[in-house]
Formats: sequence, structure tokens, C-alpha cells
Amino acid sequence: MKLSLKINLLFALIVTGILVSMAIIIYNASVQTIHHDFQQRLENRAARTAYLYQVFQDDTTNLLKSLDAYAPPQLVNKSIMIYNSQLQALYEFHDIDTSAFRPDSILLTDAYHNGTLFISRGDKEICVFVDKKSDHGFIVVVAAENVNGREYLNQLERIFFVFMPGAILFTLLIGYLFARGIVKPIRETIHDAKLISSQNLSKRLYVGKGKDELAELNASFNALLDRLEESFSIQRRFISNASHELSTPLTSISSQIEVALLQHRSAEQYREVLHSVLEDAQELHHLTKNLLEIAKAGTHGTISLDKIRLDEVLFRAHGDVLRQNPEYKIELQFPDLPEDENECMVFGNSHLLHSAFKNIMENGCKYSPDNRVEVQLKLNSHVAEIVFVNKSDSLTAEEVHRLFEPFYRSTNAEGKTGTGLGLTLTRTIIGLHKGILTAESSPEQGTIFIITLPTLNK
Repeated sequence: MKLSLKINLLFALIVTGILVSMAIIIYNASVQTIHHDFQQRLENRAARTAYLYQVFQDDTTNLLKSLDAYAPPQLVNKSIMIYNSQLQALYEFHDIDTSAFRPDSILLTDAYHNGTLFISRGDKEICVFVDKKSDHGFIVVVAAENVNGREYLNQLERIFFVFMPGAILFTLLIGYLFARGIVKPIRETIHDAKLISSQNLSKRLYVGKGKDELAELNASFNALLDRLEESFSIQRRFISNASHELSTPLTSISSQIEVALLQHRSAEQYREVLHSVLEDAQELHHLTKNLLEIAKAGTHGTISLDKIRLDEVLFRAHGDVLRQNPEYKIELQFPDLPEDENECMVFGNSHLLHSAFKNIMENGCKYSPDNRVEVQLKLNSHVAEIVFVNKSDSLTAEEVHRLFEPFYRSTNAEGKTGTGLGLTLTRTIIGLHKGILTAESSPEQGTIFIITLPTLNK
């Protein structure tokens, strides 16, 4: 069932329920009001009859009958009886073509002891009135039909039964228009969303100037599309660059082997070819290893996390870099190691953080004229900040912005070995640890990389 139909039916059901409830309330209130009003009229007529009977005394019968016969027709098909305290009938009057109502002694006795009673017999409403003001204790019984009241209720029922279906149909129409107006923006969103695909991520949902929840949803969806488009763009560039970088050493290897096989060569010449092929193979291995580490770092489910000390990881990365590159110089500085061990610990993966720190150290030493990097660990109660400083040539703002793109190599990287994936891998690893990696460069300070990680004491 479509949302517009659900809204229409729900709206119609709610309004119909309100209308029916109001109709029932009005009908019941009318019944009670009419019934109470008619009882009041019966009691007033009984009290007036008792008063006149006492005033006129002996001539009461003829006068009362005349008054009852020619009185205005406020009571229809009335019957009036007067009894004394011994339950003897003293007076009786009935309208023409009206059957007499004669109460039994039990009803009269009950009224005499308990006061005025109201009962119903068929179509007639009956008031048994006891005149306590009189010394004789007259009991007056007035019975009549509430014809006007019944006619009013019947007319009210006809109004309800005639106009209620029309009101329901009108509610359905209004509900349809109401639901259509609500669902229209959603249909437009669905139409726009169908135009979005992996080949067309530039399409955006219409937000307009609205401030409602749908506008917020569309804005959030557009922000998601922006991130997806950027991710797809990075992925396409990554695949393109990876294909190019992988094909370069493979092409070099195959070309050197083909050239070597064109004619017989000396052992020294074959050794030179094999040495060159080995360098290309090692470069291909290093590139493949970096690509696999990036893929692993981008998969959260394969990473095991534990409590690790940052200073220990830095010492280990420092030792590995110097062991593989003895000409490099790395200075570690821990100016203020805290007493609380948690301020020096993070929740993360030791192997990945070791790889990230090692990449920045190697890059700094590689591109610095003096092959030197200064590393400083700064700690406070919430975050750990690791600063890597080298004296390489200053980079432009655009180059700094592109440093973390896959396979990007700045102008000062000419003649240096590398794949352009180290910083990409490092930023991915730091992001997985809820940290931030930033870079800045200036002629005075050189190039600075800053890693900020939340500690266990956050």
C-alpha cells in the first residue's frame, strides 16, 4: 500500500471517528436534555394540579377538567389522576382517544413514602408527585407522551444518517488532497533519486528553502552523495594510478628479458640484466605490499585493536628505520612523560601505527638534505600529539593539500625512489584510530607532519 493511500485512509479514519464521536455525544446529550425537560414539565403540571385541586375544593372536578381540556397542548395524550393518602381516587382526566393510566398501589405507596417518582410505560412518561405541603397529602399522577421530543430525536437521527456518509466522502476527498500535498515532495525526491547511479553521481536532490525534516533529509542525502562522489573519484584515480604504477616495472622487466634473449651475452652482461630486473621486481614487491596494506587498513573488520604505548611504537619504528638506512638520523624527544600511563596509551593496532610512524620518518629523512627528522611526543590528559619535522624544501599550499593523494609525488621527489602511497597509507591508518594527520610547510621550519590521537584518558 502506497504512503499516500495510507495517509488518506488514516486521515479519513481519524476525522470519521471524531465526527461519529461528536454525533454520539450530541445525541446522548440531546436525549438527556429532552428527557429531563419533559420530566420537569410533568412535575410542574402535577404540582399545579395539586394546588388547584386544593384551592377550588368542592368545585374542583368541573374546573380542573375544563382547565385540563382547554389548556394549551404542552402535554400530548395526557392522563391525570389524584389520590388521597388512603390511595383513593379523587380526580381523573384523560385526553380524547387516550387510554387511562391507573397506577397500582405499590407504586403509589412507594411515592408517598419516598417522594416524587418518574417511570416509563410504553410510549408514556409518568410522574408520581406527592404534595407534601398539603395537609391531606395528595398524590398526583400525570402521564403523557413526549411526542415533540421523539420527533426532535428522530429528526436528529435522520440528519446524522443522511449527512454522515456525505461527510465521510468529503473527508476522503480532503484526505486525498492532504496526502497528495504531503507525498508530492517525497515523489519528487524518489524521481530525482532514480536518476542517481554510479555513473551519474552529480545529480542532487532538491532542497529548496524549506526547513522541514524532508529538506534536512535531502540535504543529508546530498552530503552523502558528495562523499560518495569524492570516494568514487578517488577510487577511479587510485585504480588508474595503481594500474599505471604496476605496469611500469612489469613492462621494464619484460623488456629487459626480451632484449637479453635476442642474442648470446656474457655472464657479466646477464648479471647486469638480472640485477636490473631484481630492482624492478623489488620495486613491484614494495608497491604491491603498500597496496595490500592500504586495502587492509581500509577494512575495519580485519584489524585487531589493543592498548598500546605510543613511545614504545615510536622507539620500534625508529630502530627499524635506522637499521635499514644507517645514514638516516632520527631524534626522538619525550619532554614531558606523564605519571599516568593512560595518557601515553591509545587503543589501536600496534603494527599499523608502527607502519604509519615508519613511513613519515622514512619520508622525512629521504627528502631532507641532511637526512634528519625530529620527532616529538606531546601528551596531555586527553590527546597525544606527535610532531615530525624535517628540513626539506618548502612545498606550495596545493602540494601540501595533495600530499595524501595516492601516487602523488611533489616536485622535490624527483630522483627519489618511492611509490607515492606511504602518506596515503599513513592517513588511512590514523583515520582508523580516530586521529587526525595534518601537514604544513614553510621555508623557515621546513615540512611538519602532526598526528593527533585520542588517549585512553580522554
